[in-house]
Amino acid sequence: MTTGYILNNRYRIENVIGRGGLSVVYKATDLEANGAVRAVKEISGRCTEMILSAKKESQLIKELYEHDKSNFFPNIIQRIETPEALYIVMDYIDGVSMNTLLKSGALSHRLTIGYGKDICSVIQFLHDYGKIYSDMKPDNVMIINNSDASKTLGADRRISTLKLIDFGAVIQTESGIPIQYTPEYAAPEQFLARHLDERTDIFNIGATLYHMITGRKPLPVNDENQNCRSFSERFIFDKKDKNINAHLKKIIRKCVENDPDKRYPSCRELYRALEKAEKQTHIKLTLLSSAAAVFSAIACIISYSQFKSHEKLDYDRYLMTADKSASYSEKISAYKDAIELRKDRTEAYFGLIEAYKEDICFDEQESTELTKIIAANSAVLKENTDYELLAFETARLYWYYYEYGNGSNTENSTTRIISSTEWFSEALGENLKTISGQKYHMAQVYYDIGKFHSDIQQLVIEGDDTDVYADYWKSINDMVDFIDESQTETEIVLLETYKLAINSLETYSYKFSSYIEEQELRAFFEKIRTGTDTLMTTTEKTDIIKKSITDRYEKISEVINNAYGGK
Repeated sequence: MTTGYILNNRYRIENVIGRGGLSVVYKATDLEANGAVRAVKEISGRCTEMILSAKKESQLIKELYEHDKSNFFPNIIQRIETPEALYIVMDYIDGVSMNTLLKSGALSHRLTIGYGKDICSVIQFLHDYGKIYSDMKPDNVMIINNSDASKTLGADRRISTLKLIDFGAVIQTESGIPIQYTPEYAAPEQFLARHLDERTDIFNIGATLYHMITGRKPLPVNDENQNCRSFSERFIFDKKDKNINAHLKKIIRKCVENDPDKRYPSCRELYRALEKAEKQTHIKLTLLSSAAAVFSAIACIISYSQFKSHEKLDYDRYLMTADKSASYSEKISAYKDAIELRKDRTEAYFGLIEAYKEDICFDEQESTELTKIIAANSAVLKENTDYELLAFETARLYWYYYEYGNGSNTENSTTRIISSTEWFSEALGENLKTISGQKYHMAQVYYDIGKFHSDIQQLVIEGDDTDVYADYWKSINDMVDFIDESQTETEIVLLETYKLAINSLETYSYKFSSYIEEQELRAFFEKIRTGTDTLMTTTEKTDIIKKSITDRYEKISEVINNAYGGK
């Protein structure tokens, strides 16, 4: 759907606010409700399984909204089904995800406990309703702007601080068997595919509380060898966390015990523990406040810390300005201001990278701009444990979005890949392996593909290319698997991956035929075809890329036939 399109003679589409492989979320105006703002999720009719799941999920959300007086769930307005797609219309949530807030660093004890109590309340509501949420994480919590909420809520509903989103995992785990989970927040029983119960959600909440109070994600449940990590390995309080309330640490540790029997038995019990920690913190703060009055003469000594506090507030303000701004130039400017204020913090750099992707084009001017910013601050950035992750995301920005020369019609895949190789090399450090073994493996695969494209021409000239194609075949298979298994990749990332795979088949099928069976190569080709054909495109650019792939199916089939002697 394009801007201005009116769905069902009622909802005027304003702009795209999110997209996945087979779905797009639009911001829309409800012409029958005094211009109320709605969110419209469009799901391609080509995926019947996803349509069925979305129907079940929307029905569940509707039921939860109708029964819950605490206003923790979004309101489903309407469901519209056509032969081409399913449209789910819901209230637009004016707010920011918990994950976005945490990009600015850890939350205070007050906010962590306050949000934690609300999370306990909503998850307990689900448990009383006979459901297991099973995917609690900061991404699935929206912190809402309540300034106008009282105008739209009925008298029987309170103004909530947050809303829970994404109930796909609830639908999938109704049988008690885990299908979907997020490794950083997952309980051991989810990784080991064992039976789930309410205590699984307790673990997920504890992992979320850990992220909120430390500002760090827990380590994934599985290590690089696909073994289950113990909770003591994943949830570490180090010297930087010395000021975290001891009662809150104890609560988190009990939530994330590997043995479910050692966790809190219910969200009600966890709520009471948080409430007790809140009261104890208040008493401590009161005593400290009284002591501060006695020692007011030393105020000059703490002036520097006050300055740092103001600096953090300004930094956070720049990030919030960038996050909420609809203007590209304002967004970029706010991220640059944040970087100038705190060159050592990585949140604004990550934000800048995401902003460059918004028009699905990272041009030469933006490339020069980003390179200068990172180079100027490289010394302090390399001291940050997130530097390798920053290098990884920068590499992917070049790999999938970089355009140079004449723009989007220029065939620049190889140049983009080669431009990324140095950044992937930077990413291959122990810190990235600690943060995410999967991303470390991805960085290695992308780096190997980049090196292949950098070196292959010279290797062919020197007649030394015989042994490189088997490794390259494995690398492109791994790359496609990474992208297909992810639930969050954009259509441009998916299409560019399929395009590279198609290019590789067209150019190197003859070489691959020396190492692999025809059936395996054809199965890979069919995988690319299925992925491309089922992908719903929403922009002119991605339409063009998709057509450039589908137009070559017949040619690729012919190339494969020739590679195997026309059999």
